[in-house]
Amino acid sequence: MSGVFPPGAAVALSLSFDDARASQLEAIGILQEYGIRASFYVLPASVAAAPDRWRVVALSGHEIGNHTRTHPCSANFEFSRANALEDKTMRDIATDIDAASQVIQDFLDVQPKTFAYPCGQSFIGRGRQRRSYVPLVAERFVAGRGYASETGNLPDRCDLAHLEAYVIDGLDAGAMKSIVDAGMIRGEWVIMVGHDIGQRRPQTVPVWELDRFCRRVSQDDRIWIAPVLQVAERIQSIRQAENRG
Repeated sequence: MSGVFPPGAAVALSLSFDDARASQLEAIGILQEYGIRASFYVLPASVAAAPDRWRVVALSGHEIGNHTRTHPCSANFEFSRANALEDKTMRDIATDIDAASQVIQDFLDVQPKTFAYPCGQSFIGRGRQRRSYVPLVAERFVAGRGYASETGNLPDRCDLAHLEAYVIDGLDAGAMKSIVDAGMIRGEWVIMVGHDIGQRRPQTVPVWELDRFCRRVSQDDRIWIAPVLQVAERIQSIRQAENRG
């Protein structure tokens, strides 16, 4: 598929952060310094705790995406035992997703157009009743972002409703840049996912490593850095034009 990347670019890079954690607001200046716009997949409760600050994030050109209202994951996670995907119906998930979009609209005046699967899991039910809820996401959003993947996304082949994404929590700048370099060889769209931004601890992107990484990628004209929505819409537009042709 030609024309996805801007002239001279060999890879697309989307930085994304989940859960609307407070540390993301404290570190937003790093992205601003290097002119990088990211995608933030927020939880309504966290947005409601600091709506004015998240409104500034949205007005600064960063994407605000849907991450459900209650963050349901597998019952194998202790924190999700009472909100397990195995016990959900399609209606439950649809209601949860739609409620999150409504809260984001109410607080931030933003209609989310992309989605991130909590824990990267996109199923409901058990055994013979287990089903994918990817179709619900495809009906509502331009794109759905996965989690903890081992590959990037090939623009001419990827499923926009369930995109691959690398976890960058705990990685140093060199390791993050190596992922982008590998994506450049294959002409991929590389999506990265972090949570907290700060000192080294679980589910945290070290703040100094994020700064080093942003500086390096922002200086490389071969890397097109854009929010998930911007890249997804470009791919979608090209696919639609090719289908019409």
